Amino acid sequence: MKTWSDSELFEELKKDNKMAFSILFDRYSDILFRFIQKRIESIPDVEDIIQEVFISMWNRRSKIEVGDSIYPYLFKAAKYEMIDWLIKSEKRNRHLDYLEINKDQYLIGNTSEDELIAKELARLLENEMSRMPDTMRSVFRLSRSEDMSIKDIANQLSLSEQTVKNNVSMALNRLKFKLK
Repeated sequence: MKTWSDSELFEELKKDNKMAFSILFDRYSDILFRFIQKRIESIPDVEDIIQEVFISMWNRRSKIEVGDSIYPYLFKAAKYEMIDWLIKSEKRNRHLDYLEINKDQYLIGNTSEDELIAKELARLLENEMSRMPDTMRSVFRLSRSEDMSIKDIANQLSLSEQTVKNNVSMALNRLKFKLK
């Protein structure tokens, strides 16, 4: 069986050859995974970013010019996708933090519609939090409701700081997904 070079595969890709796409994906997805995971810990998020890189490559295949290797293009695309993901993630985190911090204000609402929306939001938050594993729920409540630092939570619950960070991140991701 012939081993295709990146430039040969990319020429085939420009002709809508899905097998060439599959070979490129198999050739580079593991390397990209390790590259992205050094910066983003969540495996589902890393997988999503890799998918976005390859979807973008497929959609732009007629416009992309590669030399002997597609490696530089893929890593630059991965870098930009990570930046985009981090920006979106930060915006979601700020929005969720704002909702969590101000949920009591929402419950005071001036109109019955505001009250209903606020109560429904609070109910959704509590419902989703009740489904979290005990450690995740405890860490999240201490982090958000008690405004404790990662270090203080780690000491109080006898966990590593990284475990606390991971649990806060996973809790936020669960809530964001549920509130979409």
